[in-house]
Amino acid sequence: MRIAFLIKKFETPSSRYRILQYIPYLQEMGHDCTVLRIPQRFHTRFFAFRKMSDFALVVLQKKLLNPLEFWFLRRYSKSLIYDFDDAIMYRDSHINPNSQQRRQRFNRTVHNADWVIAGNQYLREKVPHSRVSIIPTPIDMQRYHAKIYRNEGKVVTLGWIGSKSTLAYLLDLKGVLEEIGRNFINVQLKIVCDTFFDCQHLRVIKKPWRYEEEIEDLHSFDIGLMPLSDDIWSRGKCAFKLLQYLAVGVPVVASPIGMNSEVVHNHKNGFLALNEHEWLEWLKLLIQDQDLRRQLGQKGRELIKKDYALHLHSHRMGNLFSRYENNMFGK
Repeated sequence: MRIAFLIKKFETPSSRYRILQYIPYLQEMGHDCTVLRIPQRFHTRFFAFRKMSDFALVVLQKKLLNPLEFWFLRRYSKSLIYDFDDAIMYRDSHINPNSQQRRQRFNRTVHNADWVIAGNQYLREKVPHSRVSIIPTPIDMQRYHAKIYRNEGKVVTLGWIGSKSTLAYLLDLKGVLEEIGRNFINVQLKIVCDTFFDCQHLRVIKKPWRYEEEIEDLHSFDIGLMPLSDDIWSRGKCAFKLLQYLAVGVPVVASPIGMNSEVVHNHKNGFLALNEHEWLEWLKLLIQDQDLRRQLGQKGRELIKKDYALHLHSHRMGNLFSRYENNMFGK
């Protein structure tokens, strides 16, 4: 079956992990896949959308088009699937997250799609009909090989990986990080991002993100951090940082927000920290106990293999497309 995937950019994480990494698997299953970047220019989009009639199925990834653009895409798409992995019906804003325009565009998109793929349960509940599947953002376990734990005494590295737009969550944890720095001379923070901040009492390693160095950076972490704020945007996060940490066997401390609470189980693969007191408690425990870090990391990697591995969800995705091919979609 000929399938077109419409994405914002080839280099964005959503495109990379929710579309591009599936392509080899889908092609092995017999699907003819074409990935196209949505043109930025208004008139060029209409020309591109007319060509969607050449495909049996179109997958629109995350983009919320304006009413006229979406009408044009829907008209020329024989069948349309919409995939999203963020609470895009809201603004990414703590002050004023509600947006009538975004909500209207989202509702129009999911109502008129033949099927919807949501990244987690919270997002699935935002879709006002039953034509939806939950497929988390998966991890390629052939790429994310296990961290090797060594017994020599060394500096303990608290690690965070992400984009500029999510660095604010880590910055909110700065008071905890400063307290850790005051109490432990052998602890450092490594930020893998395109922007950074400093701490007065804690050494900060500033490492620009590079795809080719991503696994090496994850291996350099001893404890993975995923703080979040409790708001309607953050609750839609698909916990991908956690999945990355656990995939290489790094234990985690995370805020109990959204999907984080589904992935992290206290004393099994990491800890959920509700407030600064719990962040300090769990970080101190893990900093002082290398054996515990190793045990929790191994359990985390087992969880990823069992529930979040790419090959598992590639089959789910391929089976969903096969349902369309066999005329099993229903409205």
